[in-house]
Amino acid sequence: MRVVIGPVDVRSAEAFVGYARRALDEVGAMAPGECFTTPEVISVFRGFVDAWAAAAVGDEFVWEQDLPPEQVEYNMHALQRVAGVLSERAEREGRQMPLEAEDFYLAMLHGVLIALEAEGPSSAAYAKHLAEFWPGRERIC
Repeated sequence: MRVVIGPVDVRSAEAFVGYARRALDEVGAMAPGECFTTPEVISVFRGFVDAWAAAAVGDEFVWEQDLPPEQVEYNMHALQRVAGVLSERAEREGRQMPLEAEDFYLAMLHGVLIALEAEGPSSAAYAKHLAEFWPGRERIC
């Protein structure tokens, strides 16, 4: 399955990469069960963040990669749970993703949802579920 993120302003990608690195450090330091993810998943997320950082050159960011659908579904399930934890903490503690990073974040979510929808009925149903229950879903639906 081909996942495409962008085009989006490279400054938004850079802002998201910085935020994501800090968020992954925060998630990695949480107690087991507090975030419902594993060190292996965090490592996968770090790999994506590193790839996006490397692709953030010039004025416009576009990133494409072929990924197995089951890997995308598993990673998005984990990311949805992490996003929920971070969203709850942001509400309690006032720390949120920088506004400049939001365009990239939405482009990433849209890119994954579009790829899942194109993959077939089962993946399309999962994409619909993600869009309905994603933290901050009012911005992506």
